[in-house]
Amino acid sequence: MIDTNTFKKAYAELAKTDRKALAELIVQYIDPEHITQDIMGIYLNTRSLNIGDVLVKKVRRGIEVRQLVPGQNTLASQITVKESMNYTLDTAYAEVSHNEWEVESGEIGSVDDIRKEMTAKLADFYQVKVMNALYTLATINDSKNFYYVSAPITRTTLENAIDYIADTAGSVKSVVGRRTALAPITKFAGYRAGVGANESTAPLVAVPSALEEIRRTGWFGVYYGANFVSLEQVYDNVYDRTGLIKDNMIVVVGKDCGEFITYGPVREEQWTNMGTLPPTWHIRISQQFGMMFDRMENVAIIRTDNT
Repeated sequence: MIDTNTFKKAYAELAKTDRKALAELIVQYIDPEHITQDIMGIYLNTRSLNIGDVLVKKVRRGIEVRQLVPGQNTLASQITVKESMNYTLDTAYAEVSHNEWEVESGEIGSVDDIRKEMTAKLADFYQVKVMNALYTLATINDSKNFYYVSAPITRTTLENAIDYIADTAGSVKSVVGRRTALAPITKFAGYRAGVGANESTAPLVAVPSALEEIRRTGWFGVYYGANFVSLEQVYDNVYDRTGLIKDNMIVVVGKDCGEFITYGPVREEQWTNMGTLPPTWHIRISQQFGMMFDRMENVAIIRTDNT
């Protein structure tokens, strides 16, 4: 059986001529977790634009329908295009460097693994960027679609938010939040006031099917006509354990509240700084992105902070 040192040397020899073939099996690494659900796609419309695509959001107006009067000449409407908003692009990037001799020996894993990890981190960055933007918007005073309340979430706050979005946006796509923020709903999701009774004063009546679902699974799928999506916390790595998803934000999602775009491909550069000994190897990836919240009335955000 080949020993470890011989195994390393064999892979290192290959790596000297083909960096992409670095030894993936020399050292075992615990991969950091990443946000696997497309949370951003739940909140916003998403698009990937190519370089040269228009960055302006336009609205076409002027199409009218008229009733024909016999003998009258038909009238034509003038179509006009109004530029409502345009994107301001930012650039996200990730860059790492390391001793090139150790890179060639496979001590830090393969370049492909590092590239995949950086690309996953870039996706995490976008998801967190959108969630933080929504979270910041919810710091303003209470309004029809921003609620800044003490934890835990109450029936009244939740149902008011669902009612508002159902009326404003036409429907509620989902209610999304961390399990810790949504868990208190299990205490009242299985009960309703009787038909015609006042919700705030009447004694509550059990809903057997809902109670059974909560009893069996500890969770519920639908409440007040809305689907609930529970997000498990994801940490940046096993040592720092910095949470990537806000624990105290609940979002009632309507439709078309905004849009997130990426502009162009993920660019990659690799180079070696020969001014140091050992030389320092670098890899950098970058991409342009932008987001727009142009119909915030179609989403309700509830922050449930402890006081």
